[in-house]
Amino acid sequence: MDTQTIDVHSQEYLEAMAALMSEAVETPEGLRALAAAIADPIAQEIDRKEISSLLLTKHTLPKGERPIYQKRPTLRAYWISEDGEAREQEVGRDEVEFPTGRVHSAPMVDISVLKHGNIGTLLDIQESAATEIRKTIDARTVSVISAAVPAANTVTVTGSALTDDAVNEAISILEDLELAVKWIIMRGRRFNDIRDWDLDPQTKAELREKGVIKNYGTGSILLTSAMPLTEVLILPDEEIGKMPIREAVKAESVDRKTKFKTGWLVWTELGMGVTRPDILAKIVISG
Repeated sequence: MDTQTIDVHSQEYLEAMAALMSEAVETPEGLRALAAAIADPIAQEIDRKEISSLLLTKHTLPKGERPIYQKRPTLRAYWISEDGEAREQEVGRDEVEFPTGRVHSAPMVDISVLKHGNIGTLLDIQESAATEIRKTIDARTVSVISAAVPAANTVTVTGSALTDDAVNEAISILEDLELAVKWIIMRGRRFNDIRDWDLDPQTKAELREKGVIKNYGTGSILLTSAMPLTEVLILPDEEIGKMPIREAVKAESVDRKTKFKTGWLVWTELGMGVTRPDILAKIVISG
C-alpha cells in the first residue's frame, strides 16, 4: 500500500480538491474524478498509522500471482479467512496459500458539502475512512498472530495486571531460541501497569518525563487499540509471516446519488498469515 506523499493541507491540494468537488456536483464523471483523488490521501493516512506492516512482511502480488509461501512441514500456518476469522493449517505441507479479502469503508457526504466546497468536511471523511480500514487491518493482523502462538510459548499471569516477571519470562522464551525481541505489543491501557514496576532510575525518569518507555530490553513497546486488554504479544527480530496485497487502496463513487447525499466505496484487498508460529510468545493476563 505504498503511496506517494501528498500534503493534504497544502494550498495546491486544497484548490485542486475544491475544483473537483464543484465538478462532482454536476456530473458522474466529476464524482468519479473526486473518488480517484481521495484514494491516495486515504492510503497515505493508513500507511502512516497502521502497524501491520511492522509485524508482517508486505508482498504486493503481481497480477494473477497466487499468495503461496514456503513453510516448514513440521509447523502449522495460520491465516485470516475471507470472513475475518483466524484459521490454521495442519502440519505436513511445505507451503501455504494465504487468502486475500476486501476491507472497506463506505463514507457518505451531503451534497451541500460538495456544492459549497467544504474541504474540511471532505478531509474529515477521508480520515474517518482511513481509520476504519486501518483498524480492521490491524485487528486482523493481531488476531492471527495471537492465534498462532503455541501454548508452550504462552505465559499466564493472574491478578489483572501485567508484571515485569511475566514480560521477562516471555522474552526468555525467544532468547532460548537465540532470538532478539523486536516488538512488545500491548493496548495503551495495559501500559499503565508498567508505571508500578520497580524500574531502573533512568527508565523511571524517562517514564516520568515522557509517559512512555520506548524500549524494554531489546524490544520496542508498541501500543495499539487493536490489542485485547488481556494479551501482550512478544515478537522476534525475524520474519514471522506475510501480508499479501492483491489490490492497493481504491475509491469508487457510488452508483446511486440521492437528492441530498452521495458517497464512495473505499477498499483494499489483502491477507494476513503466519508461517513461523514457533518463534512467537504471548502473555495472557487473567483476573
